[in-house]
Amino acid sequence: MIMKMCVPTMLLALMLAPVAAGAASVEEQLNQLEEQRHQALVSGNWHDLAALHGDEFFYNSATGTSLTKKAFIGYMKSGAVRVKRATREPAAVRVHGNTAVVTGVERVEATVEGKDKTVSSRYLHVWANEAQGWRLVARQATYLTENR
Repeated sequence: MIMKMCVPTMLLALMLAPVAAGAASVEEQLNQLEEQRHQALVSGNWHDLAALHGDEFFYNSATGTSLTKKAFIGYMKSGAVRVKRATREPAAVRVHGNTAVVTGVERVEATVEGKDKTVSSRYLHVWANEAQGWRLVARQATYLTENR
């Protein structure tokens, strides 16, 4: 009797193992893309930064402005912001089919319009698995209290 109950449970576990393994690899891939995004911001590699963002990218910034991909990349290229360092705490990744939500906290040291700033923010990123692979399609940032 016990053996009859264990067999279906073991079969279910074996069937779900690839799903769990796939989710872990997507999580790792998205964390790598998040790191690449920070590297592109620090190095000023606007080509790589643009490649990480989907064409429909939309950014609600912590200052209350909203930017499209074109506006965001253009603003970064203008030199108004120079990111010196960008780090993030371990992020939570939730995968929903071809969409994933990444939430976490980041700390950015930058020169913004001639003034040095260090800000910490909580962010929400929405990634979509498009024909070219995972692309960031939306970003929402909120300053943490220490920045006010």
